[in-house]
Amino acid sequence: MFKIFRAVWRYIRQTDLVLMLTAILASVYGLLLVLSATNATHTSSRAFFMQIVGICLGIAGMVVISKIDYHDMGNLWKVGAAAGVIMLLLPYVHPYTVAGSADLSWINLGFTTVQPAEFVKLCFIITFATHYNAVRERLTSPLNVILLVMHAMVPIGIIVVQKDMGMAFVYVGMFICMLFAAGVQLRYFAVGAVLLLAGIPVIWSKVFGDTQRHRILALFNPESSDLKDVSMQQLYGRSAIGSGQIWGYGLFHGPRTQSSISGQLPERRNDMIFAVAGEELGFIGCVLILVLFLILTVRLLQYVRSAKDPLGSMICVGVFSAFTMQVFINVGMVLMVLPVIGITLPFFSAGASSMVASYWLIGLALSVHMHRKNEIFAGQDSL
Repeated sequence: MFKIFRAVWRYIRQTDLVLMLTAILASVYGLLLVLSATNATHTSSRAFFMQIVGICLGIAGMVVISKIDYHDMGNLWKVGAAAGVIMLLLPYVHPYTVAGSADLSWINLGFTTVQPAEFVKLCFIITFATHYNAVRERLTSPLNVILLVMHAMVPIGIIVVQKDMGMAFVYVGMFICMLFAAGVQLRYFAVGAVLLLAGIPVIWSKVFGDTQRHRILALFNPESSDLKDVSMQQLYGRSAIGSGQIWGYGLFHGPRTQSSISGQLPERRNDMIFAVAGEELGFIGCVLILVLFLILTVRLLQYVRSAKDPLGSMICVGVFSAFTMQVFINVGMVLMVLPVIGITLPFFSAGASSMVASYWLIGLALSVHMHRKNEIFAGQDSL
């Protein structure tokens, strides 16, 4: 028992309690919101249980990952790359389609569903950071830049084919942020922007389906009778946030959140969890969510600067961009600034996949933090 206590105490001394406690506080806050969001539909027991399971598995994985030297993870980049591709292809083996969506990005395990792309973010960050580290002295070469682009296009391409546009945008954001942080010359970004602009007609007509096109058009004319079915989710979400004013109606007392009619606030426990916070806890509740993410992302940026080598720094950039993109897309979607593309709010939305993957990303960043000085571990045996 004493050895266990000593090991726990040693880990607490070595890790970053600010980042860990911020993540835990966010997930507990999210747990309360999910409990409230599922209260009226009588699914709160299962949702609460799955969130608890997600938090426990996430924290356990976070601790394990943080103890592994990120260099060792980088050395296994071939295994990580293969595992990532295989996981992304699993939905074709045992597919599960979410009601009202054409996404083919989930697998059904019988007792629950899993979204592999959430976990592949770790594989992508590690493999891309390792790839960058191997060519960082030769980034002026167009060939190396093209190879980095091709590296990112493999998972992004699979996810786009599966029509999971929300997750595809998260990966694109991660890729661009990591490429920019790598110091790739701006002319390559300019070429990419030109190619993107030239490809918009093809993307609009061939890549986007009717649902995606209608969701984008709904931003400009949400009251249109042709688009009202598409825009209704966002209109209700925005209305719920506005009705909460400063302090909200109180937890478990939001009119839309507590309505037994799911259409009053569709996907309230998932995509629209930010609207639940706005209605029941008001402006203060929403600000608290954003403050927690601000603390988390600022801490990750500090890791980027304090990492002992470019590999560690790039891994932290990847983790930072993953959270930043997902929060930006989800909140923008709820506020009707961005189209609905089905993306969760990390630590808050219901879903064990998102919860576990979010904690594991924190563990990856903690690995960089805890291994930034070799001497941190040199004296473990003498403690």
